[in-house]
Amino acid sequence: QDFDNINFNKLIATDIVFVDITADWCATCQFNKINVLNSKNVIDLLKNNNVILVRGDWTKPNEKINNFLNHHNKFGIPLNVIYTKKYPMGYILSEILSTEEILKILEAK
Repeated sequence: QDFDNINFNKLIATDIVFVDITADWCATCQFNKINVLNSKNVIDLLKNNNVILVRGDWTKPNEKINNFLNHHNKFGIPLNVIYTKKYPMGYILSEILSTEEILKILEAK
């Protein structure tokens, strides 16, 4: 889902949500996408856990994304956050993503 067009607070209150803030010019974002986010293991893991995927594109300035970054005390990207019942304020993932870290958070729900 597109970050700009969702009711974010309503979504995270009831569902597991994976937020990916990315940009075309972000080399680390592209690395994460190619090596982790688009891998069959992660795609299956997210589907099997009924995770709602939300992508925010910061290729061009975006006030809603700026506010999201500031809320999480971040000033750059990539920023990947998983919201679950156990982590209602969000769990901020490492800048270099790994399948293992995503799995660990989803198992903890």
